[in-house]
Amino acid sequence: MAASSTFEPKGLLNSDDNYILQHDDVVKLLKYVWAGVLLPVTEDAYRSRLQVSDDVFNKLSSVIKPLVQSYATVDCHHFPDTCLLISIRTDASALSGVQGYDVPWHHQHRERRVQLCASYAQNAGGSSDDSFYAAIFQYIRQLANDLPQDEETKLRETIKELVDMEVKSIDKIYTKSQSAIEELRAFEDDTKKDKSALTERSTAVNDKLQDEVGSLDELERKLQQYRDELEADLAEYEHDKIVACTTPAYYWIGLIGLISAAAVAGIYGDKAAKMAARIDEVRKLISDYEQKIKDETRVVGDLRAINNDVGNILSLIEPSIAVIETMMGIWQAISDDLKNLQEMVDTNVRDAAAVVADRVEAKVVQKWNDLKEAVDKYRKAAYVSDVDSVSLDDLSKQLHEQAVN
Repeated sequence: MAASSTFEPKGLLNSDDNYILQHDDVVKLLKYVWAGVLLPVTEDAYRSRLQVSDDVFNKLSSVIKPLVQSYATVDCHHFPDTCLLISIRTDASALSGVQGYDVPWHHQHRERRVQLCASYAQNAGGSSDDSFYAAIFQYIRQLANDLPQDEETKLRETIKELVDMEVKSIDKIYTKSQSAIEELRAFEDDTKKDKSALTERSTAVNDKLQDEVGSLDELERKLQQYRDELEADLAEYEHDKIVACTTPAYYWIGLIGLISAAAVAGIYGDKAAKMAARIDEVRKLISDYEQKIKDETRVVGDLRAINNDVGNILSLIEPSIAVIETMMGIWQAISDDLKNLQEMVDTNVRDAAAVVADRVEAKVVQKWNDLKEAVDKYRKAAYVSDVDSVSLDDLSKQLHEQAVN
C-alpha cells in the first residue's frame, strides 16, 4: 500500500464540499425527466394545456390522438420511474398524482443507494471512540506491540471483522450503483425509441398544420433561439443553486419548456431586467403569430418545447453515468486501501502500523462526518415535490418586479 493512503472519502466530496452526485449533469437530468411527468396523456388534458378551440382541435384530431397516445406511453412507463434513479429522492405523493402512474415498489430500494453511503460514512465517522476507522487504527497500533498470544489473536480477529464489514458495505454500494447504471442504459434505449416515435407524431402534426395555415418554420426557429438564450441566462444561477444544495423547483413555461424556478428567483437588478425583456420579446412574437393563427401557434410551440426537453434528457444520460462510474471508482479505491491494510496486518503488522502511524484519527473521522453531512444535504436537495405551470405573462411580471429590487 502506498504511504499516501489517507483512508478518507477521497473524491466522494467534490470541490464544493458536496456529495459527488450533487453534480450539474445529474441534477439537470432529473429536471428534464420532470418534463415527461408533465406530458398530457389524454386528449382532454392536451386541450386543457393548450386551450385549443374546438374548430382547430377537430381539424387536427387525426394527428393529435396518436401524438397523445405516444405521450401516455412515455409518461407512464419511463419518465416518472427515472425520477427515482441515481439515488435521487422524489415526493411520492406528487408522482402518484400523475395520471396513469403508480409509485413503484422499488422506490425504497433505490432510496437505499444513498442510505448505504450515509450508513458507511456514519460508521466510519462519529468520534474517535466509536468510529470503525479509528478502532482499526488503534487496534493495529496495539497489535504492533509484544502481546500475549490470546490477546494478539483476539485483536487480529477484531481487525478482520471490522475491515470485512466495511469492505462488504462498499461492495453493496458498488452493486447498487452498477444497477443504477444498467437502469439508466435501459432508460436511454427506451428514450431513444420514444424520441423516434415522438418525432414521427410531431412531424405528422406539423404536416397537418402546414396544410392548414402554411409554414411555421420561422416561428419554430425564433422560439428555439429564445429557449437557448434563456437557458444560457439561467445557467450560472442554476449552477449556484446546485452547489448550495437548494431543493429543486421548476416552472413549466408554455411554448418554452422546463426552467429552474429557484434560479429565476435568484435573479435581480439589471440581469432580471434583461431576462424580463427577453421574455417580453417571446410574448410579442407569440402575440404577433396568434393574431393570425392563435391555436396553431400554441401547438407548434408546445411540440418543440417537449422535443427539446426529450433531447436534453438523452444528452445528459451519458454524463450522469460518467459521474456514477467515477463515484464507483472512488469507492473501489477506498475498498482496496482497506484490503491492502488487512493484508499487511496478516503478513507484517509493523508495516501496517507504519502506514497508520501518522494518521490523525480525528481528521479522518471528521472527513467521514463531512461526507455524511453532504449526503444528507444531497438527499434533502433532491426531494422534488411538484412542478408549477407558469404563463409567460406571470414570468415577465415576476422578473420585472425583481429587476427593481
